[in-house]
Amino acid sequence: MENTIWPGDLMVMDRTTQVHRGDVIVEQQPSTGPGYFIRRVIGLPGDHVACCNARGRMTVNGKPLDETYLYPADAPSPTPFSITVPAGKLWLLGDHRSIALDSRTEGPLAVQVVGRVSLVIRSGQAIFLRTPHTFAAAGLAPANSQTPPALIGAIVVGLAVVLLLALAIFGLIRYTMRRRRGSRPAEPHSVSVGHTWDGAQS
Repeated sequence: MENTIWPGDLMVMDRTTQVHRGDVIVEQQPSTGPGYFIRRVIGLPGDHVACCNARGRMTVNGKPLDETYLYPADAPSPTPFSITVPAGKLWLLGDHRSIALDSRTEGPLAVQVVGRVSLVIRSGQAIFLRTPHTFAAAGLAPANSQTPPALIGAIVVGLAVVLLLALAIFGLIRYTMRRRRGSRPAEPHSVSVGHTWDGAQS
């Protein structure tokens, strides 16, 4: 799935079985046994997917895709195809098309969708995956108008960390101040002593 996902990247997945064209999903294929696969949804059941048109682009229901997410220098598909996705199956492709094993060789896939990848963490950097603009512009997928659940989770975790740090710092300050008060030497008390006259009365 390079360049979208590289080996060693950490991924955050939204648990859902509802997917749109353009989504990067985690899926299982019952026919191949246990194991997870990560691919991009290009076609849904009933879609006509073909490659390539006169400009070298893949089309979905006749609408060309500007696949900016592809691995550099990769073509949408080295081999031509034209297929209508049957019911209950998806047309799934990898982003590194020159080496990906996907629907171009395996055909439309009947898979169990585990979830949608919404966040990739690479070298400490958070990369939020949104629906590619080309799918929304062509009316093939809804525009990203909602805040990704992964972003909400990251914000909540960030606020919780900040709050915990603030409480820890506040507690440390109070502890230090109490220790300083307890270590101060006791101040001497002044006592006034009155003079007494012990004389005999004549």
